[in-house]
Amino acid sequence: SIVKIIYANDIIVLAYRNGTQSAVRFRMKKHFMCTHTFHSEESKSAFDAAAQNVTGGQMFAMMKNDRAELMGHWRGDNEFFYCHWYADDEDAIIDTLDSLGFGDLMMTLPNEMKMFFDTNSDLKKTYFEYLNAQPEAV
Repeated sequence: SIVKIIYANDIIVLAYRNGTQSAVRFRMKKHFMCTHTFHSEESKSAFDAAAQNVTGGQMFAMMKNDRAELMGHWRGDNEFFYCHWYADDEDAIIDTLDSLGFGDLMMTLPNEMKMFFDTNSDLKKTYFEYLNAQPEAV
């Protein structure tokens, strides 16, 4: 028999066969939009100096781990800039940024997005089907 347990951001599937139990854990990731702002002009200059020769591919690779993955980045000339993350939770994003020293340079406000779709999504779903969808198991 198979039992599925949903706990916080995890699904645990327990299987019983011939008196033996096995378990598989699936972490449920969610989409987040983060708003960032630098602590100061000096912080912004330090970030720009460190990032000037980093390619987009390198940036995405350094900001990907088991708990969080950078999916998109938007930055203009104004005070705030934005990133799309796919992560376990807000702490996974903050921990990833802190591990790279970015927490010392910027403030980050992660906001979970209950709905995410783009031109690569199933565009036959309605707005409410996307809004009420369960997180994907990864």
